[in-house]
Amino acid sequence: MPPGPSETLSAKGRQTRQAIELAARKLFAERGFHGTTLGEITSAAGKSPAAFYRYFADKEDLLAALAQSFLRDVVTPSGLSVQLPESADDDAFFTTVVTGYWTMFKQNIGIMIAVAQLAATQPRFAAVQNEFRRFGMDIVGASVRRAQEQGYGTELNAEHTAAAIALLFENFTTVIVGTSSLAVDISDEDAIATLSRIWKKTLYGY
Repeated sequence: MPPGPSETLSAKGRQTRQAIELAARKLFAERGFHGTTLGEITSAAGKSPAAFYRYFADKEDLLAALAQSFLRDVVTPSGLSVQLPESADDDAFFTTVVTGYWTMFKQNIGIMIAVAQLAATQPRFAAVQNEFRRFGMDIVGASVRRAQEQGYGTELNAEHTAAAIALLFENFTTVIVGTSSLAVDISDEDAIATLSRIWKKTLYGY
């Protein structure tokens, strides 16, 4: 059985595994999960197929490792540092959080789209996708409750609003950042501003 990421590897072993993961991240982003072969990954990494199988059972096992690493090393720590809006005029809160979300999603678009594709048929990837979603929902839900403490959005159900906004963000970002034929010409700055306004206006009404 291939070793897990937490198991002790030699310096050379870590370098080999990291090279494979880096190549896969790049290729998944460029060609998609299903459009990338195992041979292309090992070739881009400068490693042999035999080396690949020392660390991963198959291409899906590699994706699962990448997704879990993304959750553990990027998503979870970013959520711990979020400060809730101080007032109805705290535009910086929304812009800062959305910018972080957008950047994180864009830098890991290959993983995000691949997980979404496999989540439809494989429970382990559906569970990972739900962890991504729960991260966003928890932040939005907390912001709704903060706004309500400040006297705004009292008619909102925090959980329902959190799900609606988090899923809106996910789908908008996937379509705009991913390889889509949708003819919408929008810059990163405009996309971030749009999502920030929608979120803030939902809570504070302006």
